Amino acid sequence: MEIKQLEIFACLARVLSFSKAADELYISQPTVSAQISALERTLGSQLLVRNTKGVSLTKDGADFLVCAKKILALRDQAIQNLNGEDRSIKGTIDIISSTVPAQHLLPEIIASFRRQWPNIMFRLEQADSHRVELEMSSFKYDFGVVGTVPEESRFNYHSIYDDELVLVLPGSCEEDSDSIRSDCAGFLLENPFIMREAGSGTRKEVEDLFFEIGVDASSLRIPAYFSDAHSILLAVSKGMGVSLVSKVAAGMYAEAGLLKTVEMDNALFRRKIYLLYNREVWLSPTAQAFADFARQYYQ
Repeated sequence: MEIKQLEIFACLARVLSFSKAADELYISQPTVSAQISALERTLGSQLLVRNTKGVSLTKDGADFLVCAKKILALRDQAIQNLNGEDRSIKGTIDIISSTVPAQHLLPEIIASFRRQWPNIMFRLEQADSHRVELEMSSFKYDFGVVGTVPEESRFNYHSIYDDELVLVLPGSCEEDSDSIRSDCAGFLLENPFIMREAGSGTRKEVEDLFFEIGVDASSLRIPAYFSDAHSILLAVSKGMGVSLVSKVAAGMYAEAGLLKTVEMDNALFRRKIYLLYNREVWLSPTAQAFADFARQYYQ
C-alpha cells in the first residue's frame, strides 16, 4: 500500500468520479483506476461501487476512508515537524458551508488565512445546513460551516462568529421600529412573510424563534419560499413582504438604502455560526492551523 494510492482514494471518495479525480490529480483516468484496483487487492476488500450512475463508497470504503485520512494527516504532521513552521507547504482544504457563512464570512477568513499560508488552496461548496451535515458524515470534506448546532454527536464544533437575526422591511414601510419591537408577533402576522426553504439553518432558527415569541407559523401569510438570503432580501426590497435574515447578510442592502432593518434587542434573535469537523478524522497540520485561525478571526 502506497501513500499515493491513499491520496488518489481520498480524492476519488470526495469527487466520486474517476475522470474528475484524474483531472484534479493531473494523472490519467486509467492510472486512477489501476491504483484503486491495486489498493483493493492489497486490502482484500472492495472500496468502491462502479456503475453507470457513477461511483459510490462501500461500507468498507467508508470505514477505510477514515483510516486513509488519518495516515495522510500523520504524513503531513511528520513533514511539518521536520520543516517547522514552513509557510510554503502546499495543501488543500475542502469546506462545505451553508449560505450565509459561504457568502459573507468565509471569503474574508480564507483571504486572511492565505496571507499567512499562501500555498494552501481552498475548495468551498455551498449547500443548505441539512446537506452540510449529511455530506460531512461521508468524510468528503475537512470542515462544515453552519448556523445551527449539529444534531449528530460524531462532530466536533466550535463557534466562529456571533450573528443575529434582524427583521427586514421594504423601504416604504413607515411603522416605527419601537412599535415593531413591542409587538413583533403581531407585526409578523399582519404582514406577508417571506420564508427560507426547508433544510436551511436560518429556517430552523426562525421556526424555533416563532415558537418562543408565540407566532403560529401556520397563520403566516407566505407569498414565497426562497433558497438563499439574497433572493429574500431582493424580494423584500421590491415590496413583496418582510422577513427575518442574518444581520451580516442584510448589511449591504441596508447600507444601500434598499430596505430597512430592525434589530430586536432580544437574546432570542441571536445565534452562532459553527465550524464542524468529524471526531473520527485527525486534522492535518494545515487543517488544524485553519481551524485555530477561524476560531480566533472574529474575536
